[in-house]
Order: sequence, then structure tokens, then C-alpha cells
Amino acid sequence: MNLTELLRAVSTAAQTGGDPARCEALARETQALADMVSWATGPIDPQGEWLDRLAALQGDLRLRHAQTRDPLLALLHDSLTDLGRAIARHDEDLDTRRTEDEDDDIA
Repeated sequence: MNLTELLRAVSTAAQTGGDPARCEALARETQALADMVSWATGPIDPQGEWLDRLAALQGDLRLRHAQTRDPLLALLHDSLTDLGRAIARHDEDLDTRRTEDEDDDIA
């Protein structure tokens, strides 16, 4: 599952509550993507669009969780947090390395 498909599936779960097996599977898939972020050779979200989408989905999950108290929605929310942090850290690391390389060229 790619990031677009994952976010679409999470959006559906946030809107409908999703069944427990589906929420668990989405949380596992989210963690798997978070683990693979470091493999990307370039920036994943240079404009911050994915991180904005993740934040919006987290808000939707919080609202649904407040209505249902389903702990799996909280798990899915937390896995999205991990994914967002992994993407941000990866892109920041690439930006830092690029800046250091540019500084080396000047010196």
C-alpha cells in the first residue's frame, strides 16, 4: 500500500469508525511505511502537504475516538504520528545534508 492509498483508507476508518481488524491492519501498514521512510533517496514531503494531510486525519480520528472511545482509533492516530515524525525527520536530514554539501563547496 502506498501513502495515498493508506491515507484514503485511514480517512474512511475515521469517517466510519472502521472494524477492529481493519484498524489494526492500517496501524501495522502505517508503521511499516514509517519504517521504510529512511530508504527514500529524496525528500518525501518538501511542501509539507503530506504532513498537513496526516494532521487533518489525526483530527478526524480524535473526533471519532471521542464519539466511540474505540482504542484502535487511538492506536491508528499514534501510528500516524510516528509516520509524520519519520517523514519530517527524513526530509530535515536530507535538507541538512544538502546545506552541509553546499557549505563544503563554498569553503
